Order: sequence, then C-alpha cells, then structure tokens
Amino acid sequence: MAFHASRRDFLHVGVVGGLGLTLTDFFRMEQAQAEQKDYVSKEGTAKSVIFIYMPGGMCHQETFDPKPYAPIEYRGPMGSIQTKVEGTLINETWRQTATITDKIAICRSMSHGEAAHERGTHNMFTGYRPSPALTFPSMGSVVAHEFGPRNNLPPYVCIPNQPNKFAGTGYLSSSYAGFSLGSDPASSNFQVRDLKLPGGVDDKRFVTRRRILDAVNDHFVSKEKSDSLDAVDSDRKSVV
Repeated sequence: MAFHASRRDFLHVGVVGGLGLTLTDFFRMEQAQAEQKDYVSKEGTAKSVIFIYMPGGMCHQETFDPKPYAPIEYRGPMGSIQTKVEGTLINETWRQTATITDKIAICRSMSHGEAAHERGTHNMFTGYRPSPALTFPSMGSVVAHEFGPRNNLPPYVCIPNQPNKFAGTGYLSSSYAGFSLGSDPASSNFQVRDLKLPGGVDDKRFVTRRRILDAVNDHFVSKEKSDSLDAVDSDRKSVV
C-alpha cells in the first residue's frame, strides 16, 4: 500500500512516536481532524421565549405526539390528523394548528432520568439534575443575567406568579428574579401590581421620595468606592 506524506508529517510522527502512538494512530488522528465540521453559528430570528408550564396537563400522545399504530391503551381514545408537514401527525382536534406546523418545531425526544415529578420539574426549569450542594438558577434568571432588560421591559416575566421554587434565581442575585404580574390577565379586574401609586401618595410626594432615595443610594455608593478607613469612621460617628 502506498501513501503520500509530507516532510512535516514525518516530523509530527517523530513527536507522537515519543508519546507512544504508532504511525497508524497518527493517520487516524489526521483523518478524524479532517472530518471535523466547522459550523458557522447563526443567530436565530426569535428574540423571546414563552415557557408554558402545565403540571399534570395534557398528555403528549393526545397532543403533539400521537401513536396511531399503538394499542388503544397506549394511544388513547383520540385520533390524529395529517399536518402541513408530511408525515407529522397531531391531535385530531387541532385542525388550525395542523396548518402552521411548517412554522413550528416539534421536539418529541425530550426526556429525563428522574423518577420523581419534583426532580423532573427541577430538570426542566434549570437544565440540571438537582444537587444537594448547589441551587441552580432557572433558565429565565440566566437569560436575565446574560441579556438584561430590553426596551425598558423586564427580561424575565412570570404570569401570574412564579410557578415554583425552581423558577427562581438559585445562586444568582435576587435582582434576576422573574417579574411576577400578581394577577391573571384573563380576569376582568386584571391589573399589574406595583404600577400604581399606593393610597395617599400623589405624584409630588412620590417624586420627593424618589429624590430622597436617590440621595441615600448615592451616599452609600460613594462610600463603597472609597477605600479610606476615615470614611468608615465618619459613618460610625454620624450614626452615633
């Protein structure tokens, strides 16, 4: 068998030979490196995610993953229909959804190895298995930490409230927690909390409070930036 190798290849072989690799191993490494794909990353068009949490909700085999050829005790009593994507079936009652399946991605392979609902919920909200040594942040809190607010809107919103403890900030600061509306948008008296002034506080009084709060915050920020012990002593004297 003939092969062509450059002078540089033989120099490389001399080096890897000292590491205990044979000539065959070297060419296998060369072939594996040549077969590696260099995919160019592309930013997706979607800029937001809606995570619908439905504990104890609809079954997958009666929604997006019907089992038309399975026994009835597995597939359930409901039928399935063909969608706009050939070979993709969904529940027979979702006729309008069937017309837009070319615009959505159906993932039928997600699973976890947890035998308890609580541990599985933790996995779905954080992407990690529960650990006794570390409290992981939810995916929403990670997004808030990495991207921050957009157009003066909170990056992580919970409707109507944070659904469970696994949707929290974990080891991240509480400032990355989801903004809970505190009310159901479907209710007739829907109102986002903390957007109206409390009773007895008008606009003028609110502005005055904000100015006082800003003055206090600026004072402590300036003290934090100072490494002088005199600043600490002055604070102590002022408190006394």
